[in-house]
Amino acid sequence: MINSQGEFWKSRAENYNKLEWANEPDYIKAFINMCELKETDVVLDVGTGTGIIARAIAPFVKRITGIDTSIDMLTKQELVKNVCFEQRDIRLTRFPYRSFDKITARMVFHHIVQQTQLAMDECYCLLKTGGKIILAEGVPPNEKLKEDYTAIFKLKENRLVLSEDDLIALMLNAGFKNIRYEYYVMRNFSVLNWLKNSGLSIATQMKIAHLHVYSSDEFRSAYNMKIKGGDCFIDVKNVIITGEK
Repeated sequence: MINSQGEFWKSRAENYNKLEWANEPDYIKAFINMCELKETDVVLDVGTGTGIIARAIAPFVKRITGIDTSIDMLTKQELVKNVCFEQRDIRLTRFPYRSFDKITARMVFHHIVQQTQLAMDECYCLLKTGGKIILAEGVPPNEKLKEDYTAIFKLKENRLVLSEDDLIALMLNAGFKNIRYEYYVMRNFSVLNWLKNSGLSIATQMKIAHLHVYSSDEFRSAYNMKIKGGDCFIDVKNVIITGEK
C-alpha cells in the first residue's frame, strides 16, 4: 500500500480512466437514474476524480461543480461547457451554504477516513431545502465476508469499509430524511483490469490477486467467481443511496 495519500492519487490518476468499473455504462445509468435530475439543477460532485460522473450528469443539469483533493486526478479532466472543477476538500469547501440542488458522490466516502461525519454534515449544509444527496459505495456481498473484504482493501489503501447501515447512519445523523436505496451488481468485474490500473506495485497486485484466487468456497460462491484467460471475474455489489434535506 502507498502510504502517502498524495502519492497514492498521483499513481492512480495515470490510469484511472482505464478502469472498466469506473466507466461501466450501466453503473453510470443506474446512478443517474437515482439522481432524478432536472435541467434547472445546480450540482456539486464530491470526489469528482477525473470527472466521469460530472460529465455524465452535465447534459441533464444547468451547472455542475466537481471537487477533489487530488490535483493529479483533476488534471485528467476533459472540458465540458457547464462543468467546472476545483481542488477542494468537502470537509472545508468554503462554498456558501444552501448553494446546490443535488450533491453526488460515487465511490468517495470510503476514502474519507477522518471526520467522515463532518463531510456528510457539510453536504447537508450545502444543499438547498428539499435538495438531495446521491452517493454510491461498494459493499461486502454479505456480513460474513466483511472481514475478507476488509483484508483485500487493507492491502490496497487506507480506507473505510462502509455497509449500507453505516452510510444510512451518517446520513440520518446529518439530518437527511426520506432515505432510499437500491443495489447495483457489476457482473463479471475484471480483477486483472482493476489491479493493472490501480497504481499499486506488482507485489501488492499479486497479493490481492492471491487473496481472490485462493479464497474460501464461501467467498467464491458469494462473488460468483470465475477464473478464465488468466483473469479472475467476480460480481461486485454496490449500493446507491439518496437522502433529502
